[in-house]
Amino acid sequence: MPALSATTLKLFQECPRCFWLHVNKKIERPRGAFPSLPSGMDRILKVYFDGYRTKNLLPPLIEGKLPGRLSTTPLTLGFTDADLKARLWGKLDDCVVFADGRLAPLDHKTRASPPPDRYYTINYYKFQMDIYALLLERNGYPTSRDAYLVYYSPCEGELHCGVPFEVTVHHVTTNPDGAYATFAAGARCLEGPLPASAPKCHYCAWLERRSAGSSSDLADEDASPFAAPAFKTLPPKPAPHAARKFRAKGEDFLQDLFG
Repeated sequence: MPALSATTLKLFQECPRCFWLHVNKKIERPRGAFPSLPSGMDRILKVYFDGYRTKNLLPPLIEGKLPGRLSTTPLTLGFTDADLKARLWGKLDDCVVFADGRLAPLDHKTRASPPPDRYYTINYYKFQMDIYALLLERNGYPTSRDAYLVYYSPCEGELHCGVPFEVTVHHVTTNPDGAYATFAAGARCLEGPLPASAPKCHYCAWLERRSAGSSSDLADEDASPFAAPAFKTLPPKPAPHAARKFRAKGEDFLQDLFG
């Protein structure tokens, strides 16, 4: 049974083929190094917020910027849909509870500068908040269908006294029903055959182009004063043990896909 999340369903929205390969064949998009600063900030923020949670207070960093108080609701949530034969799960950064008992997810974001406007939040993070609201509701928690994104951006100051941060809070209205519709569509996609690539998927476009021609063809097409040097011949075949490793990760399947 596939276990999906806001991240994997965002991939489904970007490209059904990449999503299908990621979940069904464990063939992931190539990734670069992931910065460790945001995860370090999340850890420090959790300790800071927990100190005020026991006092039923909002931390001074966000006091007056949003209503309610910090919730004690479990933050790792999930549910299994028997009809879809799939599970949805997620881990919220935090949650606020209003005076009437309804909940709203809260998420921390670290940026080099404050977000340009609320549309930035809607474009990049609203779906994540939709999923979190859905998870809360499916686990029996009433929600206000609100969500809050808290952005932390470093600003100038006396650094020997600590790095000062500008705090910006954006509110979004969530749509758990729309999130469930995407979850259902993603689960159905996984049960079917390999879907077509999204028209604007650069990963699929590169792979198809790379598989359709030789290295010399690509070198000729990409030739420019600023292009990186290209190999004129194919690299040697990997050693037998390396070939087995590649096959285990799905090389044979890729050969079937693109010849």
